[in-house]
Amino acid sequence: MNPKENQPFFHVIMPLYSDKLSDQKIEIIRSIADDHNLLAHFPTYSKDSPVFDLNATIRTYQKALFILADLSFERPSCYYELGIAEASGSIIYLIAAKGTEIHQTTHKNSLYFYSDLDQLREIIIEILVKDKTARKVN
Repeated sequence: MNPKENQPFFHVIMPLYSDKLSDQKIEIIRSIADDHNLLAHFPTYSKDSPVFDLNATIRTYQKALFILADLSFERPSCYYELGIAEASGSIIYLIAAKGTEIHQTTHKNSLYFYSDLDQLREIIIEILVKDKTARKVN
């Protein structure tokens, strides 16, 4: 799914195939985004033959209102994409399941830990409200 040209969106970096709750997390994030008149943009990868287009990813990150990165499961691919987002100057919010060791990132000050899907929901709402407020100020 590509973000529509004029629809405000945020991009989500998250483990897909290694997280048995990824489908539920995607639904929670999409639902909350819809409630805030935003589109949540998720990467689409084929598990069998993943293809990554660096230039398209950079363009997407630059157009996104912000990047939401779930660092649960310490996936190297998520850290790779986070590095691209950091280098592109994106606004970044980090989330992770409690107990996740957080490795190298410049955005540890924007890190939220969640213990279950209900707390994840609360955190996503908090981030969207915080980001909306920040955009009004700027």
